[in-house]
Amino acid sequence: MPGAVFRRGDRVTLRTVEHEDAEFLQRGHNDPDVAVPLGVNMPENESEAQASIEDHEGDNLNVSLLVCLEDGGDPTPIGQVYLMDLHHTRPELSYWLLPEYHGNGYGTEATEVLVDYAFNAHEIRGLQAQAFAPNDGSVGVLENLGFEHEGTLRDARFRDGEYVDVVWYGLLREEWEDAEVDD
Repeated sequence: MPGAVFRRGDRVTLRTVEHEDAEFLQRGHNDPDVAVPLGVNMPENESEAQASIEDHEGDNLNVSLLVCLEDGGDPTPIGQVYLMDLHHTRPELSYWLLPEYHGNGYGTEATEVLVDYAFNAHEIRGLQAQAFAPNDGSVGVLENLGFEHEGTLRDARFRDGEYVDVVWYGLLREEWEDAEVDD
């Protein structure tokens, strides 16, 4: 069962990752529709998922949260969001949802909640994110939140038997703040 609520959106909550979430994380990380876009090339068993959770305990440089739907009963985990390297001026964010939840705006909402937290709780200059090309869903999340394409690394990763480009996106603090004022 997902942990305590850390932040709330309109339809999703971001909750702490607990040891009981290892089975869910293992299922997500092994799903080809999640693993391939994330660049996960090796299968993960439950003990490895458990070790990953333990590695993040007490980690003040990275944030890992479950994306959950609240349906009146127990929260339903549907994905995960991350902030990595919070000691840098431009930490990296990452996210994934189980495929059955794609296309409903949950990823955009969860990422928006995470971006808002990052800028309001940490003294950072901006955020960066990467996606394999083509990953229209992930790129759409970033562009909907105001991220700008900052560059393309050609043939940078090997995925599904071929080299693919990696696209980098960035969002500066003032761009986020200006967008909040406009809303």
